[in-house]
Amino acid sequence: MSHQLDPQAQALLEVMQAAGGAQPYELPVEQARERMRGAFITRGEPLALHAVQDVLLPSPGGPLALRIYRPATGRLPVALFLHGGGWTLNDLDTHDRLCRRIARRSGWMLASLDFRRAPEHQHPAALQDALLAYRWLLDNAPRIGADGSCVALIGESSGGATATCLALLLRDLGAQMPVLQALAYPIIDLSEDWPSYQERGEGYTLDVKFVRWSLANYMPGAHEPDDPYLFALAAENLAGVSPVFLMTAEFDPLRDQGIAYAHRLQNSSVAVEHVHVEDQMHGFLLLDRAVARAGELIDRLADALSRAAGGL
Repeated sequence: MSHQLDPQAQALLEVMQAAGGAQPYELPVEQARERMRGAFITRGEPLALHAVQDVLLPSPGGPLALRIYRPATGRLPVALFLHGGGWTLNDLDTHDRLCRRIARRSGWMLASLDFRRAPEHQHPAALQDALLAYRWLLDNAPRIGADGSCVALIGESSGGATATCLALLLRDLGAQMPVLQALAYPIIDLSEDWPSYQERGEGYTLDVKFVRWSLANYMPGAHEPDDPYLFALAAENLAGVSPVFLMTAEFDPLRDQGIAYAHRLQNSSVAVEHVHVEDQMHGFLLLDRAVARAGELIDRLADALSRAAGGL
């Protein structure tokens, strides 16, 4: 079957290519971060919600910023949101519009975490911060107006990697499990031995060189490649993790590992809703201002959250 990239996504690629400029992995880290902020921070009035609040969580590594998006009054289910960017780029502001859209559509409170980034803080820093934030949400649910019995994880790209590992860790600790893992095009394997790395490894929003750069930033010098808390596809047993809503993209070098993860989950009797988007590329959740289809897919993820809350 021949797949075609969404015409609006293709037009966006052509604009990006015409603009030229160095790739993030060719720049100093701070400069790369500023470039991404310039690309993704929304100008003008943000999408309106009932309330948006920034709080600081105490942690052994210093305070962690958490931005809480409340779409309505009352006691709401709450989702911990972990942004993408190769564990190196992006922050609360680059993903502010996305979080607002998900919160408004789903009716869930979203808590977006500004976890410690690489290369200053390598694995397991992001996972440690995510665990701390998850526990904070449970412990402080009554105070922030959240329903502590209905908590989810949302992970996008490298944030999806952290979300999957957190779900495994919570299972292994015997902790309260999320009602859902909502994952968008996650990286969940270290290997490049996937056909999609060759088929979709350059020319799109994510290329293999960026993946390698991100992994070099994130992984400590001494690491175990089969560590399931580094990449969840390495886990021997996935049984007992939370139900998963998983989105993969056809024009993405991470396509095949995401599909393989969906199969592993199904074979482990984990409930999975796998949406393979045949006309999009990596990062589509951040492209709704230019690609109409991206907005539809954001709504689809938000609706999966709504269903998860309604099923309790």
